[in-house]
Amino acid sequence: MNSKGISEVLGYILILSIVILITSVAFVYSYSVVSDTKERVKFESMNQGFRKIQNMVEYSAYSKNPKKSIRLLVNEGMVTVKEQNEVNITVKSNDTTTLYSTKYNVGLIEYEFEDYRVAFENGGVWQKSYDGGVSIVSEPRIFIYRKQIANEMIVFVALIRIQGNSSVGGYGFVNIEVNFNSSETRAFNQSGYIYMNMTTEYAGAWNSYFERLRSGLTNNTVLQTSYSGNLLNVSIYYDNLILTEYVLDAYVDTSS
Repeated sequence: MNSKGISEVLGYILILSIVILITSVAFVYSYSVVSDTKERVKFESMNQGFRKIQNMVEYSAYSKNPKKSIRLLVNEGMVTVKEQNEVNITVKSNDTTTLYSTKYNVGLIEYEFEDYRVAFENGGVWQKSYDGGVSIVSEPRIFIYRKQIANEMIVFVALIRIQGNSSVGGYGFVNIEVNFNSSETRAFNQSGYIYMNMTTEYAGAWNSYFERLRSGLTNNTVLQTSYSGNLLNVSIYYDNLILTEYVLDAYVDTSS
């Protein structure tokens, strides 16, 4: 009887141990899933927020509206306006004569939490994930059209330069404000090439965007790219080019 009683007790202990183990594993797994889901929801919310920033900046730039602002909820991390990353623009005719050249810091509005980032840069929204990979969230305003009647290549390039240095971190709402500063449009009606040399952490995502543009062309030699690390070189052939450069001042602070 004593042996039977001891066996039953050991059996109960073994069953209880298995139940506790299974419950613990299920709890840890569920907690991990819930945590990952919360992170994904938070980051997708930031992506949506930066699409709104893109719309706000474009409205201010295209309508030359002097001032626009947006409130953005930040659970963790930091939102920053900073003047970094560089672009070098050169327009040349077919005989290699330089028609226009400029070089400046692009500037960007960026959210950062640990290894995750999302940024508005030069008209587009770009994301950097935890594994270091970069991707397109929302496309910039660079387009290529082929005019069917004259078989001409028409290229539209709209670049947005952000000026300012400010940052806000922590929890709660932040206010992001942009002010239209200036804009200039140049039209080139003789065929040639526009060269864009970019230095940016999101170079890989920019390269993906230009590859997407190239895939829609019947002649892939119209657009060529060279990409390595943070450096992207782009050349686009054009028959007609419209190049517009917008300059906006931006500022971020806590929102009341």
